Amino acid sequence: MQKLIAILLLAASLSPAIAAETEGDYLYKVTTARAASGSLSDLLNWVQTLKESDHFAASGEPAPLVMRHSQGDQWDLLIITPMNSWETYYASAAIKRRKNAVQEYSNLLADGAALIAFAEDHFAYGPPFSIIQGAFDENSFFHIEMFNAAPGKSAELLGQRRMENAYLAATGQTTNMIFSRAAGSDVDIFTIGFHKSLEVFARPANVTDEEKDVAAKAAGFEELADISFHLRSLISAHHDTLAVKVN
Repeated sequence: MQKLIAILLLAASLSPAIAAETEGDYLYKVTTARAASGSLSDLLNWVQTLKESDHFAASGEPAPLVMRHSQGDQWDLLIITPMNSWETYYASAAIKRRKNAVQEYSNLLADGAALIAFAEDHFAYGPPFSIIQGAFDENSFFHIEMFNAAPGKSAELLGQRRMENAYLAATGQTTNMIFSRAAGSDVDIFTIGFHKSLEVFARPANVTDEEKDVAAKAAGFEELADISFHLRSLISAHHDTLAVKVN
């Protein structure tokens, strides 16, 4: 009983602290790309060359983070480019630095275009880049979920993702980084779970079903089973993807 009470109190108190670590107003460009037929190996080599180019040092901007599809959605690569904010990224000084560093980069982009069959850009607000970079550096396996909210349900969907994070934290599981749409594709919310490996991701929570139910209720759900049903009442579509790191 004492453990159940502790879980109840923990779940009820976690939400503000979790939000500070898993959400934010830092702007990212998130590109999903599918390789042209037979070109995945060449595309991966191109990404490596791109990240190792002098462009990012010359422009004063960090290199993007890249994840490779393992199973799930139709894209091959997820490329996360840190922008900070619209104002910062498109400030005159920043544009000038990119122009001064652009020639090699432009050539590389032209080379890469021939290797890509499909690409889509999405702009989203998420946690500070230092948090995302740290999580990326420390982990090698990622669970990515992209959600299209049902009409008028975007705010409730964001609330559901926060509730699920509270539940995950209370049961000793890894919380997800939450990204909210700013512009671009029709994805309203997407989340990334950062994990050491597939084995760690698949490992069940070390709590009983009764403790899970208590944590779910404390997080705001009607019961444990309601976590899935509540989510599906708020979305018109969603895609799950498992991915690995591209160094």
